[in-house]
Amino acid sequence: MKKIFFAIATLFFAALFAPAAQEVPFASRPPKMSPGQKIDWDFTKMNFNMASGLVFDMMVDPQKYKDKTAKIKGQFASDVHQGKRVFAVFVWDATGCCPTGLNVLPLANKKYPADFPADGSLVTITGVLEMANLFGQEDLCLVAERWE
Repeated sequence: MKKIFFAIATLFFAALFAPAAQEVPFASRPPKMSPGQKIDWDFTKMNFNMASGLVFDMMVDPQKYKDKTAKIKGQFASDVHQGKRVFAVFVWDATGCCPTGLNVLPLANKKYPADFPADGSLVTITGVLEMANLFGQEDLCLVAERWE
């Protein structure tokens, strides 16, 4: 199962990023969320179909979701793409074949691997959705402010 996950994750990242490599940015800003702040998009309360549809809409119209808060629970993954480390969290369907997920952009005070969950571990990430230039392409990313 882990081999299938990493194969899918690698294909997901390869299809997601443009070929030009740049430094993967860490969010260099301080945390924006306050304790107890309302979550705009709580993936933890959605079934897979809703989560998948929402992620698709985020890819089609990312400006609609920019600066909104989100919470997602899923399988953490990191991978090296063109020599740069990238992070994501995946939510799986009931059959385990078809993941959906979000790119995760850590705050600058995080150090890899010490401050990150193990690849494949279950994690809940809460943060703010922001546009980031990843590999020459603007993508909607979840800036991780809380890791559980």
